[in-house]
Amino acid sequence: MARPLEQAVAAIVCTFQEYSGRCGDKHKLCQAELKELLQKELPTWTPTELRECDYNKFMSVLDTNKDCEVDFVEYVRSLACLCTFCHDYFKDCPPDPPCSQ
Repeated sequence: MARPLEQAVAAIVCTFQEYSGRCGDKHKLCQAELKELLQKELPTWTPTELRECDYNKFMSVLDTNKDCEVDFVEYVRSLACLCTFCHDYFKDCPPDPPCSQ
């Protein structure tokens, strides 16, 4: 049985691979793929009222090499930032974990 962290790493890799390459390069996410990933995989964290310009801005922040796509390193970096934000948010909470195990 895989441990939770092993499952999380597998989910990160598999999720990227599921969405990347639908519009072109199978190793990168174009803006449409990124938008779909965010809407389907992080629905409670992606406001439904985001406009296309909001996705453009988000894409430009993630796309650090400015090739108009998000590669795996840029994707993982964004997830690391999200994890850091969550860690900081929950670090002063009671010792019970914020999610079920």
